[in-house]
Amino acid sequence: MVEKFWENIGQALAKEWTARMLTPAFAFWAGGLLAWAFRHGWSNLTSWWSARSVLEQAALLVGGLFLVAFSAVVMEWAQDRILRLAEGYWPKPLWPLRFALARRWEKKAQQMEERWHKLDGKCEGHPEKLPPQERAEYARLDAFRLRLPFDTGRMMPTLLGNILRAAEEHAWVRYGLEAGTCWPRLWLLLPKDVREEIAATRSRLNEATRIFAWSLLFLIWTIWAWWAAPVGLLLAWLAWQWMVMAALTYGDLVRSAFDLYYPVLFEQLGRPKPESREDGQELTRYLARGL
Repeated sequence: MVEKFWENIGQALAKEWTARMLTPAFAFWAGGLLAWAFRHGWSNLTSWWSARSVLEQAALLVGGLFLVAFSAVVMEWAQDRILRLAEGYWPKPLWPLRFALARRWEKKAQQMEERWHKLDGKCEGHPEKLPPQERAEYARLDAFRLRLPFDTGRMMPTLLGNILRAAEEHAWVRYGLEAGTCWPRLWLLLPKDVREEIAATRSRLNEATRIFAWSLLFLIWTIWAWWAAPVGLLLAWLAWQWMVMAALTYGDLVRSAFDLYYPVLFEQLGRPKPESREDGQELTRYLARGL
């Protein structure tokens, strides 16, 4: 019985170690080793390795594995801060750039809104009346404008930041519920399958964020190999696209959770069924300040 227990523990640890090995952290350090060998030659690396004793080689391998695992843990710890930076929550010295880019998004959103209203007036709410090209433009604008903040004065400097801010703003605009205050309470009331789906989507967003960060860090290896720059930039661009797609899905799920289950929050708190947005604002004040 005891032997079976330790066998299961060993298998679990082996799976976890394998998962760590296959993370972007391993690719980052392996890429650094390739870049060093590209600069100094494989012969120097192999001759140096051959000169080591078996014990030294084993120690180096174990140390390398621990380095990969430790760096992966550090990146997981830092992923939320990296995501915040990707959204556009930058330190104060970068505020002029942040607000300049946010104003660009504000102007872009206004132009998109004007164009959408022009097409909407042309088709009178029936897109099938439009020519194929304008119909496709109408559908694209209609979907995208709903994924930007309702209040253009709260625009973020990046697309990712605007998508996530729009998701946070949805409950306030429609129901008077402040997401930062109400979401932790609502989360506990969601059905298990809904929580798992939202958590899985958030996990994909976090994973894409980590790959994005590792890709940017990969540029460090340009000190040894010129090809590290295009590889790192390409991977960062792909990871950014993945982040945006994951954020879109995550935002849609958060909106849906509020749309479908926000009355349950009132019920569990002993409040009457909400009839207006003011009821949501009152509940937010109560949860935030106890008033």
